[in-house]
Amino acid sequence: MTYFLGIDLGTSSVKVILVNEVGKIIAESSKEYPTYSPHPKWAEQNPEEWWKATVKAVNKAINQAHINSSQIQGVGISGQTHGAVLLDKNLFPLRDAIIWMDQRSIPQVKTLKEKLGEKITRITGLPISCGFMAPSLLWIRENEPLIWNRIYKVLLPKDYIRLKLTGVLASDVTDAGGTLLLNTAKRNWSKEIIEELCIPHDFLPPLYESPQRTGKVTKKAAKEISLEEGTPIFAGGADQVMMTVGSGIVKTGEIASSIGTGGLLIVCTDHPIIKPDKALHTIPYALSQKWILMGAILSGGSCLNWFLNQVILKGKSHQKLNFHQFLSKQVPSISAASKGLLFLPYLEGERTPHLDPQARGGFIGLNFHHCQGDLIRAIMEGVVFALKDSLEEFKKLGIEPSYIVTSGGGAKSKLWRKIQADIFNLPVLTANTENASAYGASLIGAVGVGAFSTVEQACKKWIRKENEIIPNPKDVEVYEKAYQIYHSLYPKLKDNFHALSKLKMKI
Repeated sequence: MTYFLGIDLGTSSVKVILVNEVGKIIAESSKEYPTYSPHPKWAEQNPEEWWKATVKAVNKAINQAHINSSQIQGVGISGQTHGAVLLDKNLFPLRDAIIWMDQRSIPQVKTLKEKLGEKITRITGLPISCGFMAPSLLWIRENEPLIWNRIYKVLLPKDYIRLKLTGVLASDVTDAGGTLLLNTAKRNWSKEIIEELCIPHDFLPPLYESPQRTGKVTKKAAKEISLEEGTPIFAGGADQVMMTVGSGIVKTGEIASSIGTGGLLIVCTDHPIIKPDKALHTIPYALSQKWILMGAILSGGSCLNWFLNQVILKGKSHQKLNFHQFLSKQVPSISAASKGLLFLPYLEGERTPHLDPQARGGFIGLNFHHCQGDLIRAIMEGVVFALKDSLEEFKKLGIEPSYIVTSGGGAKSKLWRKIQADIFNLPVLTANTENASAYGASLIGAVGVGAFSTVEQACKKWIRKENEIIPNPKDVEVYEKAYQIYHSLYPKLKDNFHALSKLKMKI
């Protein structure tokens, strides 16, 4: 029996799965690490803490499986997108990595929009937003010149794990697609944009397609991690791309949703579609002749975690709390929207379709009759309403899906899957894969070693769609009316959001 390992460096933890040659998960593990915010709007993580967590998670998974590490034929890597890991000539981090949640580069984003806005979006397929590598690098140059002058290479987060495993500086086209520095149509670094921004081209690593081999485990790494020296490491990709692969999305027009820390709605396309006015993201897919069009919301499951930790538990430990059992017991079966209650999930600003870091969250329609369960359900519905904004933009482009495959923490809750089915008015299914991003990475490893000739063939053999939930017509009608109200709220409140943001800054 041979095995394949998938590593997914997420926002809050690294997840590792081990699958056998027929795609069955035989072991999985995870290890958390902290996010630091030394100043308001900052979000940073320590790359060495990523590596230590990865070592522990990989070692645990292999120990659980009771296999010889020599049976692992290939490793694929997935990871959180957009971030910047700055390395010196000795390949040591110069500072903590700036990650995708970071909002410090608002001034740099404003300058980019004024000088190069349409041009950057046309070439890169992305809206200009905080947290992307390009504005983060411009912030470093303007605010930390001593660090800037010592930069030798800049990596995306998952590629630091690759470096530690292989000693190789490399990335892939899907993850590079989230930097604002890639020519998304040509699938290579954009010399034009890089020169316009005066970023040295040699800061950036070589790029590969997802199933391509990028190196092998070194003798030094094998002393720390339970992988054999020489084990091949494949390019892998951005977590949302690996999640889409792990959900079995390979045909044009198929759609995946994910509710994790943030939220995503992704459709597979056979050519790059650029929609700069609606903050949709276009990046290369793991299939070399396809792209994905993606809508992204900044706050998804994090809204629910905030309410649980800061309002219900108020900082008390909830280690013994089964989150999904808690939801099933506390949340009413009747929609909060039908009780006149809506939630705007803009707790960290918003991307699609508003692209506004100063947008703010809120409950709309509260009255004395609402209980704790109503508020929780309103949060769950609000997150899906935000994702529906992206679905409506897809439909304007002629994309008419017949179903949606969902993953992430939101997929583990049957209630949240039902809410998605009713708000999207589409059947919602899951794939037979836990931790879809890590699973997608392991599948890429299998393709890379030649177990399958294509990603499509691997998905057909390994992945099946199941747990279908059909929309309830009565709930669909209620949600459609509520969505029209929800959709109208941001334009009415935008100026108030910005005024509140300035008031907070003055205080």
